[in-house]
Formats: sequence, structure tokens, C-alpha cells
Amino acid sequence: MINNLHYRLYGRTKGRKNNKNNVSFLRIKLINIDHNKYNILDIGSGFGESTIKIAKKDKKKIVICCEKYIDGLNNLFKEVQKEQLDNVYIYQGNVHQMLDEYCSKNSLSEVWILFPDPWPKKKHFKRRLIDKYFFHKIKTYLKYGATINIASDSKSYISQILRTIYEVKADFLWVNQSKSEWEYDSRILPETKYYKKALKNGLKPFYVKLEKL
Repeated sequence: MINNLHYRLYGRTKGRKNNKNNVSFLRIKLINIDHNKYNILDIGSGFGESTIKIAKKDKKKIVICCEKYIDGLNNLFKEVQKEQLDNVYIYQGNVHQMLDEYCSKNSLSEVWILFPDPWPKKKHFKRRLIDKYFFHKIKTYLKYGATINIASDSKSYISQILRTIYEVKADFLWVNQSKSEWEYDSRILPETKYYKKALKNGLKPFYVKLEKL
């Protein structure tokens, strides 16, 4: 039996000014994630800029977007149609539930987590996605040598992420350990809405790349 509390979603699911409850995209339950293919999981894609850029880079690779925000997913769906991308699949909901229900072991080649919700209040830190539990869970679904790409502009969240990386160093190699490689290069990495917001607020995004051992 699935524990609904385990899959709880925090924050808004749709915009305050949007009263539409319908979602105009196909859910991932309509497809089968083939572990023989190169599967990329984009967690918390916001308005879809990251998913689109990753999908266009190599159309032979499958990109699975996992996001709760309906407005963002509808925007992504429109862009997928506009760009005529047939390698993008969308799941609206909790990534833990998606992994448990639709992913098999050793099925993911890449994971992207760009600017996850920082939940800045200390009492809400427990809502943050990236922690030791998350890494222990995601490693089951990752292929050998699979990579995890993470970016954040929250100082407290970055500190938490670095502490967690140290705690899971037996399972994951921190690839870009030199300071010059921590910078978020928008020429290579997706220039998302939240990346632009960080720059506007004078914040310097921090990028981490990990590899499953």
C-alpha cells in the first residue's frame, strides 16, 4: 500500500490567477521507461526551459520531466509541440512516487535538478528534496556511471547539498571539485527562469555534477 503522506507535495500546484484544473499533457503512466535506452530525468523543471534544451541537444535520448506546477507543465507541453519533440515525457507529481511506480532499477542515465525550491525558512528545511535519503533512493534507479546535475542559488541549501555529498561519497563521485567548475555557465547549462531571477537578485548560482560509482 502506498503511503500518501510519503508522497506529499508542498507549495502551489497552479498559479493563483489560473482557475483551470485541467492539464493538457499526457502523463508518464502512458509510457514504459525502457532501461535499455538513454533516459534523462529532469526534476522540478519549472516552465520547462531545461527540459526543452536537454531534449533538443540529442533527440535520440529520452527526457522525462517531473514537475508539480501545472502552469509550467502546460507551457512545456506547448513548447514540445512547437519544437516537434517526440522524446519528451511528462509526469505531474512527486518524484518519489514516479520513481517507485514507473522506474526500474538501473534505468536512468542522467538526473537534472536545477534550482530546486530552497524552502528558506529553517522550519521548512525538511521539505527540501536533496538530502541523504534522496541520494540513497535515487542510486537504485541510476545506471553505473550515471550523472546527477544540481544547481542552486540558496547559500543555506548549497551548504546542505555539500554536506550531503560528503555523506554519500562512497556511492557518488563529485566530478567538478575545482572552484572554477562550480560556476553556472549558461552557454552550456539551461538558462532557466530561476537562473535569470538569481542573476537579477545579485545571486551567484552554484553547480555540482556527481557520478554514480
